[in-house]
Amino acid sequence: LGIPDEAFVFGDDVALAIFGELAFLPTLVLAARICPPGVEAVLFATLMSIFNGASAVGTEIGAALTKYLGVTESNFENLGLLTIICNLSSLYPLVFLGWLDGVGSTGEDDAEEEVIIDVPSVLDGKGE
Repeated sequence: LGIPDEAFVFGDDVALAIFGELAFLPTLVLAARICPPGVEAVLFATLMSIFNGASAVGTEIGAALTKYLGVTESNFENLGLLTIICNLSSLYPLVFLGWLDGVGSTGEDDAEEEVIIDVPSVLDGKGE
């Protein structure tokens, strides 16, 4: 690409952090809408703690799996298997969907109701 390795790694790290936070934003906005008034900051801090903790745990599991499979800077023998395992691991939470109760689920009656969230007013704290 013609750019220094350090700039590529820094740019990749910054871009992933920015897009990761943007992808998490709808979850935070919806959580703020359904939580009781006055506890939005606590909910935000809790969700961000869980998000950051899960990221740290995921990084450690990935490093341990890389070491276990023997993938190094000079040995790529199990790199394909490592890539498959890492990509399939994002589907792991689907196993726990059965643990969720019916709270918040949409039935046939609710399917036709359209929900519109005014994001600027939610972020300003004005609500509807």
